[in-house]
Amino acid sequence: MSSRALRRLQKQQLQELDHASHSEDDSSEEEAPPPKAQNLFDLLNEDQDDDDANDTDNADETDAMNDEPVAEKKPKVVPREHDEEEEKSPSTAQVVKSSKKNKKKKKKGKAQAQAQAVKSHASSKKDIADMSWEEFDDVLKEIGGSSQPDNAGSTKEEDTENADERCRLLSVNQRYLDAEAEMKRLFGSRVVNSENRTAGRVLKRSKLSTPKVDWPPYKKQGLSMSLIENKPGSSYYAFTHSEEYQDAQLEFLNCVASHDPNALMFLTHHHPYHVDGLLQVSEVAKHSGDHTVAGECIERALYACERAFHPHFSLSSGTSRLSYQRSENRSFFLAIFRHIQFLTRRGCWRTAFEFNKLLFSLDPTADPTGALLSIDYYALNAKDYGYLLRMISHWKTDASIYPGALDDLPNFAFSGAYAKFKLAQTKDNVSEEDSSAMLKEAIKKFPQFTPRLLQKLGESDPLVSQVQETINDPYLDLLLWLAVERNHELWKEPEVLQWLKQTAHQVKAQDDLAYQQVRCSENRDIPLNVCRHVIMSEIRKCLSYLPTSVTGTDYHMYDPLPPPDSVSGYDINDRIRRGHGSGAQAAPTGILARIQNFLDGMGGNVSPETADQIREMMAEVRRRMDTLPGTFPDLQDYEEDESGETPANPEQLDFDYLDEVAAEELAMQRALAEEYERNDSHNNHNNDDRRSNTE
Repeated sequence: MSSRALRRLQKQQLQELDHASHSEDDSSEEEAPPPKAQNLFDLLNEDQDDDDANDTDNADETDAMNDEPVAEKKPKVVPREHDEEEEKSPSTAQVVKSSKKNKKKKKKGKAQAQAQAVKSHASSKKDIADMSWEEFDDVLKEIGGSSQPDNAGSTKEEDTENADERCRLLSVNQRYLDAEAEMKRLFGSRVVNSENRTAGRVLKRSKLSTPKVDWPPYKKQGLSMSLIENKPGSSYYAFTHSEEYQDAQLEFLNCVASHDPNALMFLTHHHPYHVDGLLQVSEVAKHSGDHTVAGECIERALYACERAFHPHFSLSSGTSRLSYQRSENRSFFLAIFRHIQFLTRRGCWRTAFEFNKLLFSLDPTADPTGALLSIDYYALNAKDYGYLLRMISHWKTDASIYPGALDDLPNFAFSGAYAKFKLAQTKDNVSEEDSSAMLKEAIKKFPQFTPRLLQKLGESDPLVSQVQETINDPYLDLLLWLAVERNHELWKEPEVLQWLKQTAHQVKAQDDLAYQQVRCSENRDIPLNVCRHVIMSEIRKCLSYLPTSVTGTDYHMYDPLPPPDSVSGYDINDRIRRGHGSGAQAAPTGILARIQNFLDGMGGNVSPETADQIREMMAEVRRRMDTLPGTFPDLQDYEEDESGETPANPEQLDFDYLDEVAAEELAMQRALAEEYERNDSHNNHNNDDRRSNTE
């Protein structure tokens, strides 16, 4: 496009702005008719007519510039600008004069802003003729952008702002993932360093845990992460198991089937960073009362998971997702959940809060571990009241397992009022009236919360106790007890308790305002993720509210209540058949390997009868290990019974083998122990005889 055509377009734009400015200034005068819109493609046709003249002008200008010395090439654009100013028509001068009059009258409107934009582009250092099509389009968009209505594109901007706010709510501050750093802030560096002062080799620094000097060296054992797909605003990843790690997983299932804690310890000794094994050992140590060992096992499991992260898996972005349906991912969810529990025992509230955000960000839609039900609790204990209020204002769910608005959940309704009450004591922009109004709304929605809370705190109030506590919806009843059992310590402060009682007295009981059920689509039964959250939280009061479909189900603590649509990256049954096939006898693993090594080490000290008996039991156990608890064998693997029918529930046969396999292994261990004691007593007797003969 020639510069002459562009100048003509600029003049037309200025004339249109001149008409707009005069219509705004002189309201008494008649409005001028709008100028006829000109098609921009007409300028291209004019450009074809002027090609010969433009080529001649461009050639002359090029020759003139080539004849200039080098020192004078620098300001070559300036003379062209002056020429353009001189070539302006009288109409352009009138526009400039009218704009000066508008400035004198101090009326700054949209027309004046557009004129300024045109002038700024007209006086730019770069010649318009040298502009590319993209740059010219940007100029036109910038000139005409201010003339669009203010609400144009507002929906897109709101969606973008909402998405950005959701990402900010899910983002994790990695500074506060270090529990030791928080302990130092609480108790001082000298105290914490004196407790952890040990000599030894330190592993690679981790974001999720602090490696201990007594941890075994880390070796890649086949746990990795791969990128599944990218979606707008999120990226989905999945942990993967190599064949080596799959073999370790089969050995872990053998150990679980044996009900032998020593077998688990043996497994973690040979596979020190097997995640499921560490989770199970942590549970055994916790139930034994050794919380230190239990917490270290969880930290080591997190360390193993972090070393397997994909390079693009980000903790701070809030856009990395993991599907709980995939069995390889569930160990990471459980490790974070239990790590939060141990952080709570240590009083590291800020670290626990950041880990809770991380747990929720992995799958915020399904929320498989119920992290949304506890995030308010950790935010209040971490004293991050502003985050909680932003969460209530901006976060909306799909209204499937939770209500669409968070303040329709009892924990967020009362925690939000508590956060406003705390902010009113420290900030001027929040008043106690706002917090009281929010608490009144929460009491109207959930009138049963206050009497239950006072009962938990050992307080009595006749007016509050008159509220009817019976609720027909078991889901709502469970959510109320969860909020009471978890948050009751926060309401023990005298000023908070007095504020709660005074506000409750001001609220008149209105049954029509109270929620009778949870406002979501899946409110007929308690969702599976909430049941899983209650089981892992181990809140005894809430365990009695679980339905019989959950309490009557067998599950393991390394994978509590797996989803019904669970998937895996490999077939565990196929691995069992290939690992323990009938064609070639597989090498013994787990407890079988220990027994075989023990027999080989004893040499001829074991009687032939005992050795044959042990080998027969080992063969029987190996034969029965073709089916493990938790696997789903094919129907053709089972023979038909006398009636000619296949067993209706082949999955039940896995658990029938459980007691038999455990009994066989206990018998082998008992036989080995008796043989060892017999040989030991025989050796001691021979040593006594030699000693007496020597004397």
